[in-house]
Amino acid sequence: MAIALVDETPETQHKSQRANFRWTLAEPWDERRLAAFLMVKHRRNDADWTRRSSPFFASLGQNTVECSVPILGPEALPDLQKLLTRELLGILIGASRIHDEMETGSDWRRVTPP
Repeated sequence: MAIALVDETPETQHKSQRANFRWTLAEPWDERRLAAFLMVKHRRNDADWTRRSSPFFASLGQNTVECSVPILGPEALPDLQKLLTRELLGILIGASRIHDEMETGSDWRRVTPP
């Protein structure tokens, strides 16, 4: 089953120079879903295993993805929300693919980062 959001509009909190976003998932994170999410969120793309930082946070047993980022002002919130939601949706699509491969027993474990 795909890793999906209940709603693409996150709960947003803004305080001073920081904004916090929280998206709700259709199902809570189990070990395989969370592992797939972590594998994908830190990759630049399918061919590049170079670790990259990611503002998204998720924890086992929870049904949320959270993100906390600095902002210049409240007028930036709508654009930032759209940008982060698009990035998160891309990560979840990739994580769903990896999760499906885990569930079907495909050779996802044989892919070794350089």
